[in-house]
Amino acid sequence: MIFDRLEYFQQQIRALRLQPPVDMLLVSNDRYLSLALTQHLFKRTRIHICATLEEVMSFFKQTPLPGIVIDLDCITIPVIQVLAAIRLWHKERPGINVTLLTAGRKPEAACFIVAAAACRVIERRLDVRIMAYLLMLQPCSPAPVQANYTRENDVLSLREWNILMEVASGHSLKAIAVSLKKPYHSVVYTLGRVSVRIGLNNRKTLIYLLHELSVVPTERNCEC
Repeated sequence: MIFDRLEYFQQQIRALRLQPPVDMLLVSNDRYLSLALTQHLFKRTRIHICATLEEVMSFFKQTPLPGIVIDLDCITIPVIQVLAAIRLWHKERPGINVTLLTAGRKPEAACFIVAAAACRVIERRLDVRIMAYLLMLQPCSPAPVQANYTRENDVLSLREWNILMEVASGHSLKAIAVSLKKPYHSVVYTLGRVSVRIGLNNRKTLIYLLHELSVVPTERNCEC
């Protein structure tokens, strides 16, 4: 019996090794979107549906790395956490191709998301066929939605990101200055500079945006 089970497991491992590589990873809890892409529009594309970002990381050993599509409106963690994960992925796998789907974001929010994650943002309320076309564009193709935030050097730096993450966690500016060992005026200046770059009026509106992105998405935009 034990030898039979060992043989069974060995056969499973061999079968997994023989499976063709995945072309695209889709992180979404929207069954309609998943079925539309896998069963109708991308029949010849090997798409794997992921429930979590951790599941995405299990494919990082694949060469070439599959394209990653994350549905920001139909996931179970805050957007700010997704952006933080993508920033780490860029360090681990340079050249990673990530596309984000989201609906009805204000231009400033879309700008911030692009600046934080350095990836394309596509409006998820588009006709599914148009969305499929945009998803098949090469990474070097012009991003369909990036508002005014398109310059490569506009990506948020590590120093800026660390300050913004502290703000998103609800810490006061004085406490952030102490914890990061930065002058208070430097923290204030950084928030003001980022606000202007993404089209916001002042740092208070940026702080509000950060808290908004720190909330778990609801299912109002999801046809699950």
